[in-house]
Amino acid sequence: MKPKALIFDIKRDCSEDGPGIRTTVFFKGCPLSCVWCQNPEGQAKAPELSCRLEPVGYWIGLDELLYRVMIDEPFFKGTGGGITLSGGEATLQMEFAHHFLRRLKQRGIHTALETCGFFNYRRFRERLLPYLDLIYFDLKLIDAAASRRYTGKPNQLILENFSRLAAEAKIPIIPRIPLIPGITAEPENLAGLARFLAKHPAAAATLLPYNPLWLDKPKRLGKTAKYRRRSFMTEEEISACRKHFLKNNPAKPEESTPCKSIFIMPRPMSPHV
Repeated sequence: MKPKALIFDIKRDCSEDGPGIRTTVFFKGCPLSCVWCQNPEGQAKAPELSCRLEPVGYWIGLDELLYRVMIDEPFFKGTGGGITLSGGEATLQMEFAHHFLRRLKQRGIHTALETCGFFNYRRFRERLLPYLDLIYFDLKLIDAAASRRYTGKPNQLILENFSRLAAEAKIPIIPRIPLIPGITAEPENLAGLARFLAKHPAAAATLLPYNPLWLDKPKRLGKTAKYRRRSFMTEEEISACRKHFLKNNPAKPEESTPCKSIFIMPRPMSPHV
Protein backbone atom coordinates (compact mmCIF):
# COMPACT_ATOMS: atom_id res chain seq x y z
CA MET A 1 0.00 0.00 0.00
CA LYS A 2 1.35 3.40 -0.97
CA PRO A 3 1.87 5.72 2.03
CA LYS A 4 -0.55 8.55 2.67
CA ALA A 5 -0.46 11.49 5.05
CA LEU A 6 -3.22 13.36 6.83
CA ILE A 7 -2.54 17.08 6.41
CA PHE A 8 -4.61 20.22 6.79
CA ASP A 9 -2.76 22.64 4.54
CA ILE A 10 0.25 23.49 2.44
CA LYS A 11 1.47 27.04 2.82
CA ARG A 12 3.86 28.65 0.35
CA ASP A 13 6.32 31.52 0.75
CA CYS A 14 6.78 31.06 4.50
CA SER A 15 9.42 33.39 5.93
CA GLU A 16 9.31 32.26 9.56
CA ASP A 17 9.75 28.50 9.08
CA GLY A 18 13.41 28.37 8.10
CA PRO A 19 15.94 29.97 5.75
CA GLY A 20 15.08 31.21 2.28
CA ILE A 21 11.77 30.82 0.48
CA ARG A 22 9.98 27.82 1.96
CA THR A 23 6.86 25.76 1.66
CA THR A 24 5.40 24.40 4.90
CA VAL A 25 3.33 21.22 5.07
CA PHE A 26 0.94 21.13 8.04
CA PHE A 27 0.40 17.56 9.27
CA LYS A 28 -2.79 16.90 11.19
CA GLY A 29 -2.76 15.31 14.64
CA CYS A 30 -0.82 16.23 17.77
CA PRO A 31 0.01 14.36 21.01
CA LEU A 32 -0.35 17.61 22.98
CA SER A 33 -3.43 19.74 23.59
CA CYS A 34 -1.95 23.12 24.50
CA VAL A 35 -4.63 25.50 25.76
CA TRP A 36 -3.19 28.32 23.62
CA CYS A 37 -2.69 26.20 20.47
CA GLN A 38 -2.28 28.48 17.46
CA ASN A 39 -3.47 25.74 15.09
CA PRO A 40 -6.31 23.91 16.89
CA GLU A 41 -7.44 22.52 13.54
CA GLY A 42 -4.24 20.47 13.63
CA GLN A 43 -4.87 18.72 16.95
CA ALA A 44 -7.34 15.97 16.00
CA LYS A 45 -5.90 12.82 14.45
CA ALA A 46 -8.73 12.42 11.94
CA PRO A 47 -10.45 14.61 9.34
CA GLU A 48 -13.12 16.94 10.74
CA LEU A 49 -15.87 19.21 9.55
CA SER A 50 -16.08 22.86 10.54
CA CYS A 51 -19.31 24.46 11.71
CA ARG A 52 -19.82 25.46 8.08
CA LEU A 53 -19.44 21.79 7.09
CA GLU A 54 -16.12 22.52 5.41
CA PRO A 55 -13.50 19.74 5.52
CA VAL A 56 -10.65 20.20 7.97
CA GLY A 57 -7.86 17.82 7.00
CA TYR A 58 -7.47 15.46 4.06
CA TRP A 59 -5.44 12.43 3.03
CA ILE A 60 -2.75 12.85 0.39
CA GLY A 61 -0.39 10.40 -1.30
CA LEU A 62 3.37 10.73 -1.36
CA ASP A 63 3.70 11.39 -5.09
CA GLU A 64 0.94 14.00 -5.08
CA LEU A 65 2.41 15.84 -2.10
CA LEU A 66 5.86 15.83 -3.69
CA TYR A 67 4.41 17.21 -6.92
CA ARG A 68 2.60 20.00 -5.09
CA VAL A 69 5.55 21.15 -3.00
CA MET A 70 8.18 20.81 -5.73
CA ILE A 71 6.44 23.30 -7.99
CA ASP A 72 8.56 25.95 -6.29
CA GLU A 73 11.85 24.03 -6.49
CA PRO A 74 13.64 26.81 -8.45
CA PHE A 75 12.83 29.27 -5.63
CA PHE A 76 14.13 26.88 -2.98
CA LYS A 77 17.44 26.37 -4.72
CA GLY A 78 17.78 30.03 -5.67
CA THR A 79 17.30 31.32 -2.12
CA GLY A 80 18.60 28.50 0.05
CA GLY A 81 15.03 27.67 1.01
CA GLY A 82 13.20 24.38 1.15
CA ILE A 83 10.43 22.39 2.81
CA THR A 84 9.36 22.56 6.46
CA LEU A 85 7.23 19.90 8.15
CA SER A 86 4.89 21.41 10.74
CA GLY A 87 1.49 20.73 12.22
CA GLY A 88 -0.05 19.49 14.36
CA GLU A 89 2.93 17.21 14.84
CA ALA A 90 4.60 15.60 11.85
CA THR A 91 6.37 12.95 13.96
CA LEU A 92 3.00 11.31 14.65
CA GLN A 93 3.12 10.24 11.00
CA MET A 94 6.71 9.04 11.24
CA GLU A 95 6.70 6.52 8.41
CA PHE A 96 5.20 8.86 5.84
CA ALA A 97 7.51 11.66 6.97
CA HIS A 98 10.46 9.30 6.50
CA HIS A 99 9.57 8.58 2.87
CA PHE A 100 8.74 12.23 2.19
CA LEU A 101 11.99 13.59 3.63
CA ARG A 102 14.08 10.93 1.91
CA ARG A 103 12.62 11.84 -1.47
CA LEU A 104 13.25 15.53 -0.80
CA LYS A 105 16.89 14.88 0.08
CA GLN A 106 17.29 12.89 -3.13
CA ARG A 107 16.33 16.12 -4.91
CA GLY A 108 18.80 18.17 -2.87
CA ILE A 109 16.10 20.12 -0.99
CA HIS A 110 16.81 21.73 2.39
CA THR A 111 14.48 20.22 5.00
CA ALA A 112 13.30 21.48 8.38
CA LEU A 113 10.99 20.22 11.10
CA GLU A 114 8.91 22.08 13.66
CA THR A 115 8.20 19.72 16.56
CA CYS A 116 6.69 19.70 20.04
CA GLY A 117 9.33 17.12 20.97
CA PHE A 118 6.92 14.40 22.11
CA PHE A 119 8.12 11.39 20.09
CA ASN A 120 9.95 8.07 20.28
CA TYR A 121 13.61 9.06 20.09
CA ARG A 122 14.95 5.79 18.72
CA ARG A 123 12.52 5.80 15.78
CA PHE A 124 13.06 9.51 15.22
CA ARG A 125 16.83 9.09 15.09
CA GLU A 126 16.53 6.23 12.60
CA ARG A 127 13.68 7.41 10.39
CA LEU A 128 13.78 11.21 10.32
CA LEU A 129 17.00 12.68 11.68
CA PRO A 130 19.25 11.51 8.79
CA TYR A 131 17.07 13.46 6.34
CA LEU A 132 16.77 16.75 8.25
CA ASP A 133 18.90 19.89 7.97
CA LEU A 134 17.27 21.92 10.76
CA ILE A 135 14.97 21.31 13.73
CA TYR A 136 12.87 23.90 15.55
CA PHE A 137 12.12 22.34 18.93
CA ASP A 138 9.39 23.81 21.15
CA LEU A 139 10.22 24.11 24.84
CA LYS A 140 7.13 25.32 26.64
CA LEU A 141 7.20 24.47 30.33
CA ILE A 142 9.94 23.29 32.68
CA ASP A 143 7.58 22.05 35.43
CA ALA A 144 6.01 18.62 34.85
CA ALA A 145 2.74 19.42 36.63
CA ALA A 146 2.32 22.67 34.70
CA SER A 147 3.07 20.83 31.47
CA ARG A 148 0.40 18.26 32.18
CA ARG A 149 -2.10 20.97 33.14
CA TYR A 150 -1.59 23.22 30.12
CA THR A 151 -0.50 20.78 27.37
CA GLY A 152 -2.14 17.54 28.47
CA LYS A 153 1.18 15.69 28.79
CA PRO A 154 4.12 15.65 31.23
CA ASN A 155 7.35 17.12 29.91
CA GLN A 156 9.90 14.41 30.80
CA LEU A 157 9.97 12.88 27.31
CA ILE A 158 10.22 16.30 25.67
CA LEU A 159 13.15 17.41 27.81
CA GLU A 160 14.92 14.07 27.37
CA ASN A 161 14.51 14.23 23.60
CA PHE A 162 15.90 17.75 23.46
CA SER A 163 18.86 16.77 25.62
CA ARG A 164 19.71 13.81 23.39
CA LEU A 165 19.36 15.80 20.20
CA ALA A 166 21.51 18.62 21.55
CA ALA A 167 24.22 16.07 22.36
CA GLU A 168 24.00 13.84 19.29
CA ALA A 169 22.60 15.73 16.31
CA LYS A 170 24.98 17.16 13.73
CA ILE A 171 22.44 19.74 12.55
CA PRO A 172 21.15 22.94 14.22
CA ILE A 173 18.55 22.36 16.94
CA ILE A 174 16.83 25.67 17.66
CA PRO A 175 14.75 25.78 20.86
CA ARG A 176 11.71 28.02 20.60
CA ILE A 177 9.84 29.22 23.68
CA PRO A 178 6.27 30.48 23.15
CA LEU A 179 5.59 33.36 25.52
CA ILE A 180 2.08 32.81 26.87
CA PRO A 181 1.17 35.41 29.52
CA GLY A 182 0.23 33.76 32.79
CA ILE A 183 1.59 30.36 31.69
CA THR A 184 4.97 30.08 29.96
CA ALA A 185 5.91 33.76 30.26
CA GLU A 186 6.19 33.55 34.06
CA PRO A 187 9.61 34.34 35.61
CA GLU A 188 9.93 30.91 37.25
CA ASN A 189 9.33 29.08 33.99
CA LEU A 190 11.70 31.25 31.97
CA ALA A 191 14.37 30.89 34.64
CA GLY A 192 13.99 27.11 34.62
CA LEU A 193 14.20 26.92 30.84
CA ALA A 194 17.28 29.16 30.87
CA ARG A 195 19.00 26.84 33.34
CA PHE A 196 18.01 23.80 31.29
CA LEU A 197 19.44 25.32 28.11
CA ALA A 198 22.65 26.24 29.91
CA LYS A 199 23.18 22.52 30.47
CA HIS A 200 22.18 21.60 26.93
CA PRO A 201 23.39 24.49 24.74
CA ALA A 202 22.01 25.16 21.29
CA ALA A 203 23.19 27.43 18.49
CA ALA A 204 20.39 29.90 19.20
CA ALA A 205 17.10 30.27 21.03
CA THR A 206 13.97 32.12 20.02
CA LEU A 207 11.29 33.65 22.24
CA LEU A 208 7.93 33.75 20.47
CA PRO A 209 5.58 36.51 21.69
CA TYR A 210 1.92 35.58 22.02
CA ASN A 211 -0.42 36.31 19.12
CA PRO A 212 -4.21 36.25 19.79
CA LEU A 213 -5.32 35.93 16.16
CA TRP A 214 -6.06 32.22 16.60
CA LEU A 215 -9.00 32.79 18.95
CA ASP A 216 -11.71 32.48 16.30
CA LYS A 217 -10.45 29.09 15.15
CA PRO A 218 -11.98 26.96 17.94
CA LYS A 219 -15.38 28.53 17.20
CA ARG A 220 -15.16 27.30 13.61
CA LEU A 221 -14.66 23.79 14.96
CA GLY A 222 -17.53 24.09 17.44
CA LYS A 223 -15.14 24.30 20.38
CA THR A 224 -14.44 26.82 23.14
CA ALA A 225 -11.00 28.33 23.58
CA LYS A 226 -9.46 27.45 26.96
CA TYR A 227 -7.15 30.46 26.88
CA ARG A 228 -8.75 33.79 26.02
CA ARG A 229 -6.30 36.66 26.10
CA ARG A 230 -7.26 38.86 23.15
CA SER A 231 -4.38 41.34 23.14
CA PHE A 232 -0.86 41.11 21.83
CA MET A 233 1.95 41.21 24.35
CA THR A 234 3.25 44.70 25.02
CA GLU A 235 6.86 45.64 24.41
CA GLU A 236 7.27 45.91 28.17
CA GLU A 237 6.03 42.34 28.66
CA ILE A 238 8.33 41.02 25.96
CA SER A 239 11.31 42.89 27.37
CA ALA A 240 10.61 41.55 30.86
CA CYS A 241 10.53 37.98 29.51
CA ARG A 242 13.86 38.46 27.81
CA LYS A 243 15.40 39.84 31.00
CA HIS A 244 14.08 36.95 33.11
CA PHE A 245 15.44 34.47 30.60
CA LEU A 246 18.88 36.05 30.46
CA LYS A 247 19.44 36.96 34.11
CA ASN A 248 18.81 33.39 35.22
CA ASN A 249 21.49 31.99 32.98
CA PRO A 250 24.09 30.19 35.09
CA ALA A 251 26.46 29.82 32.14
CA LYS A 252 30.16 30.59 32.24
CA PRO A 253 31.11 34.27 32.75
CA GLU A 254 32.35 34.66 29.18
CA GLU A 255 29.00 33.49 27.85
CA SER A 256 26.17 36.03 27.70
CA THR A 257 23.31 33.56 27.20
CA PRO A 258 22.70 29.83 27.57
CA CYS A 259 22.82 29.77 23.76
CA LYS A 260 25.20 31.45 21.35
CA SER A 261 22.38 33.78 20.28
CA ILE A 262 18.89 34.65 21.43
CA PHE A 263 16.26 36.14 19.18
CA ILE A 264 12.89 37.65 19.90
CA MET A 265 10.80 37.62 16.77
CA PRO A 266 8.32 40.53 16.62
CA ARG A 267 5.17 38.55 15.85
CA PRO A 268 6.32 35.01 15.09
CA MET A 269 3.35 33.16 16.52
CA SER A 270 1.09 34.15 13.69
CA PRO A 271 -1.41 31.34 13.48
CA HIS A 272 -1.68 29.43 10.25
CA VAL A 273 -4.73 30.67 8.31
